[in-house]
Amino acid sequence: MERHRTAGMTAIAVLNIVFGVVGILAGLFNLLGAAVLMFELARLGAFDVPMARLTFALLLLATGIVGLIAGFGVLASRPWARRLSFVYAGLLIASAVVSYLTVPIIATIGTYDIGAVSAEGLARLIIFGFIYVVFPVPYAIVLCVVFLAPAWKAALAKGGAR
Repeated sequence: MERHRTAGMTAIAVLNIVFGVVGILAGLFNLLGAAVLMFELARLGAFDVPMARLTFALLLLATGIVGLIAGFGVLASRPWARRLSFVYAGLLIASAVVSYLTVPIIATIGTYDIGAVSAEGLARLIIFGFIYVVFPVPYAIVLCVVFLAPAWKAALAKGGAR
């Protein structure tokens, strides 16, 4: 059977791939940061593992990998790509929630005097907010809305048939 992929499906597939790659890079960057922190703690004689940061890094890495696979699956019109895109949306939301809980400056925003934050700290906070909340959360909602549409459901169900 011939596969039909709409321009919207191609756009979502490409966005899944792009966000997946960004997620993988963010996960690797955070994993590197956790490794440097563990090395520094060991150098100081403390053998603590920063579990929250390590967990966050692994969650980001897993989210990116799932997004990348889902993107290629949608591009190939595979039926499993729809379900995997829902998983990806859930992981995006979970990573946004975990980022709030694991990053101290984010977790203290409710009680922290934002006026006391340096310009550099505020810039980092804004960049962090965009990377971990502003882009992923609305995109996760878009994924859910799009893949719940009957036309997309039918197109991906047909796309997997041979």
